[in-house]
Amino acid sequence: MYMEGNNKGPQIALSDKERFPLIQDLSLLNELRQDHLAPKFNFMSGDRLTANSLTMVENYALEIRGKTEFWTEGKFPEWLGAFFQACLINVPFYHNRKGGFFNQPSISRDDIRKQPWAFVSKEADLNELLVYQTSGTTGAPLDVLFDPVSQACWLPQMQSILDLYGISIGDKARKVAIALICSQQSTLTYASLSSYLRGKGILKINLNTADWKDATHRVKYLEKYNPEILTGDPFAFMDLLELKPQIQPKALISSAMKLNAGVKAELENYFNVPVLDVYSLTECRNIAVAENGRHRSIRPDLFLEIFHPDRDEVLSEGVRGELVVSGGNNPFLSLVRYRTGDYCSLRMEDGIPFLIDLEARKQVTFYSLEGKLINPVDISRRMTKFPLAGFRLHQEASLALHFEAWTNEELTETLTLELLAIFGAVPVKVKIEKVGDGTAAKIVSYSSYFSETDL
Repeated sequence: MYMEGNNKGPQIALSDKERFPLIQDLSLLNELRQDHLAPKFNFMSGDRLTANSLTMVENYALEIRGKTEFWTEGKFPEWLGAFFQACLINVPFYHNRKGGFFNQPSISRDDIRKQPWAFVSKEADLNELLVYQTSGTTGAPLDVLFDPVSQACWLPQMQSILDLYGISIGDKARKVAIALICSQQSTLTYASLSSYLRGKGILKINLNTADWKDATHRVKYLEKYNPEILTGDPFAFMDLLELKPQIQPKALISSAMKLNAGVKAELENYFNVPVLDVYSLTECRNIAVAENGRHRSIRPDLFLEIFHPDRDEVLSEGVRGELVVSGGNNPFLSLVRYRTGDYCSLRMEDGIPFLIDLEARKQVTFYSLEGKLINPVDISRRMTKFPLAGFRLHQEASLALHFEAWTNEELTETLTLELLAIFGAVPVKVKIEKVGDGTAAKIVSYSSYFSETDL
């Protein structure tokens, strides 16, 4: 949205025709938005794909869905050298780098947070810039830049996962292909369409009753449009399960945090379809899917390495360390040896990398005084309004909270009140640490007495 000097209110930056250049008939979009059962949508979203960019997405789909060998053990992908040379030439962050790819140091989330513009290729079209803020599930929120092509490629990535289970998207009898289910205090919600999926509907809805005209409409709206695929995180799926909607999805795809076995079993028992645990990062989208106790890589355009946690040293196959990724197809965020903050070992099988014992974003469980589950996403979002360099939050079995924050302002009382507003009248202890060189690396972390098995 934008503001003009003579206007008293905000103006919509794009029309629906501009959001969907290739979709002439927008009647489904209007139906999804205006249905009497629809939620109080608070955002408008479109894929902005032109004929040329749609062709790029379709070509990407052919590549990612048809690749049976990513690279062989002891070697590296054919595209890696050209990708790195393009980064040296076109991406400011890498301009002064010396040596070849395997001489390069790693980069971190903090590098991107401090100067996101430095990772933008000079070949990127700034008119196509999209900005997405990460949820802060296990860390501080981060603005990530995309273009319409790299943004839309999450659909072929999803299809490549569903291909493994013989599941397709595109039933003529269904109007909505995918529904992203959220369960948060607040989040963006919208009805959209997919040019790549030939005009099928895409929904993002929040199960919070405040987002609906009537609480019963949550189930009725889903039942009316019966999406082919449901995506979300374990918190959202647990809340959805309580509503017991009579819908027939083909699969559920869980991401954002680890899906534990107990929740997975309950979902599969109720919906009687595959429930897939996908490892993804906002910085480069879907990476791998859980399969037989490990994670199978689904991205031939990402080169995976394992680094020593404390120094830039590549570890041998089978040795546990930090997962590092390079590549992707986003001209607004070119990644060369990006540390994910997640840990595993790597094993190559028939040209496909597998992540072994992946320790990614665990599902951290908090409870309010009333026994309601609290999503860490909501906590992270509420903390963004304060000048915190980082914080840690731990909940004890008694529900008591220990909150440690790094800031140069005296916020003890303010932060205490904020936590009480989230959790209710539980015991709260806030500790303030001054920000200084070497201060806890400006982290955000959550921990809780309550284990995943308690859910």
